[in-house]
Amino acid sequence: MKWLKILSIGSAAVVLILGVTLFGLYRMLYTSFDDFQHDFTAVKQHVKLDLFTRGYIEELSRDDTRNLYQKKCYRQCHGESAMITAVLSPAGWTQVVERMRVKEKVDISGREADAIIKFLEEKYPTVTSGYPYEVRKKVHHVVWRNDVGEGDIYTDVNYATREYLRSIGAEYLIEEYDLDNYYVFIVSFSVHEGELRIFDMDKVSFLRSPSGEAPTSPPWELRFQTADKHHFEGVVRFAKEGDTPIIDGSSKWFELVIKGVGGVKQRTFHYDLPLVYPPEIFAEEAVSK
Repeated sequence: MKWLKILSIGSAAVVLILGVTLFGLYRMLYTSFDDFQHDFTAVKQHVKLDLFTRGYIEELSRDDTRNLYQKKCYRQCHGESAMITAVLSPAGWTQVVERMRVKEKVDISGREADAIIKFLEEKYPTVTSGYPYEVRKKVHHVVWRNDVGEGDIYTDVNYATREYLRSIGAEYLIEEYDLDNYYVFIVSFSVHEGELRIFDMDKVSFLRSPSGEAPTSPPWELRFQTADKHHFEGVVRFAKEGDTPIIDGSSKWFELVIKGVGGVKQRTFHYDLPLVYPPEIFAEEAVSK
């Protein structure tokens, strides 16, 4: 029993010394409890985000997701004005976040990217879709191509198919873009420094397949340009009919080629045929009918 008493006294002494030490550090580092509470909250948020990234936490609250976005995007690269002026419909936030993650090497994991994209879609809505996020993400990756930012200009291409436009809730564009008669591509150009001048996309774009090459069907359309002139998005289209259709039932691939932009001889965006969409897009369509 004597050793238990000694152990208890020793443990109490250790706790007392530790408490006095921590209190001393607190008085030395902080002038108010509010300052301490701020740092404690920041540490707690950091730990929670780290656990989410490692897969120990399945979902984040909206406040936690906002903190993740601010940590990874807002404080490191973009301010509020860039987000407000970036009218991304129908290109979407997915390609922006993915480009930052994959091409710009921003430290964002796949789980973090999904959370940030959902947050941006809620905070800066572009379109309303009846499809869940995971379906939209899968369809997006079928039609989306991008480059490595040669010439300091990053290019994102979305092949505007019926499935893609339907998935993002932009069915009205199917008729507006006349997809029965044209192959249509939504092309975005971005720079991080300086201004990006708008150029004639009809003069720099053509479609290539095993059958040959085809020019655009003018005029191309400017969808938007951000206020900081770091980004602009346009639409180019190619006639489906002609003496020799550029894409037919036997075509195994095609490429959108953009030449001479940013001093780069040509940028090539390749698609294998047939495009393979997630089955959910067709199941949802069948249910909706």
